[in-house]
Amino acid sequence: MDIQSFIQSGLLEAYALNQCSPEERAEVERMAAAHPEVRAEIDAIEQTLEQVALVNAVPPPAGLKDQILQQVRADRSGGGTPPGNKGRLPWITALPWVAVLALGLLAVWQAREKNSLNERVATLQTRVADCDTRAQQQAGMQDVIALLRDSDTRAIRLSDAAAGADAKVTATVWHNPARAETMLDINSLPAPESGKYFQFWAIVAGKPVSMGMVNLRGADAFQALPFIQNAEAFAISAENKPSGSPMPTLVVLVGKV
Repeated sequence: MDIQSFIQSGLLEAYALNQCSPEERAEVERMAAAHPEVRAEIDAIEQTLEQVALVNAVPPPAGLKDQILQQVRADRSGGGTPPGNKGRLPWITALPWVAVLALGLLAVWQAREKNSLNERVATLQTRVADCDTRAQQQAGMQDVIALLRDSDTRAIRLSDAAAGADAKVTATVWHNPARAETMLDINSLPAPESGKYFQFWAIVAGKPVSMGMVNLRGADAFQALPFIQNAEAFAISAENKPSGSPMPTLVVLVGKV
């Protein structure tokens, strides 16, 4: 039995109420010594019972003290229990404590049920959030698929700007002027050097226009970019700041539209 199952077995409540067998008591004490969470649960149960006892304490009936003193005197003198009161005194003294213990057990049960309900609610909320995330990802992929299937979409290959004719394709941009959409295939990008950040550019009339930073840590494989009309080429630069630069510092990839 694992620790959580042992805690929820009801044995700890029986231990706190002194209602378990010697073998069960020894097992509880062994587990409490070995596992702090078991000891903490026992302490919590005992504190709950104590609080319930204080809140629900029942004052003794009027005259109970005199009855007890009378019973003690009678026992000392050999008179026994006064007629008509035989068997009543133990019930009178025990009933309040029975009620207190019952209320204590009820409080412990209610606390556990509340915790269990809160855990179930948290689990459901997490599942709903996961479903929302998946739905958003699926919607995003539908947009990507629609763009890739469109006959007006062009694949712009970006290659090493310094390699010239021997450059290899290292990134792909999907560009569709009819749809006014541009997307970058994140998975095709190499990793930037340490301390460097990629910034995306459109070249319009020979001048670079920033299209924002490249997000390499996003969950999606494609990054939607702002559409720039009349772009002649696309480029990626390596910048020193996460926020980028007003002009390219070092162009690492470039490709003509």
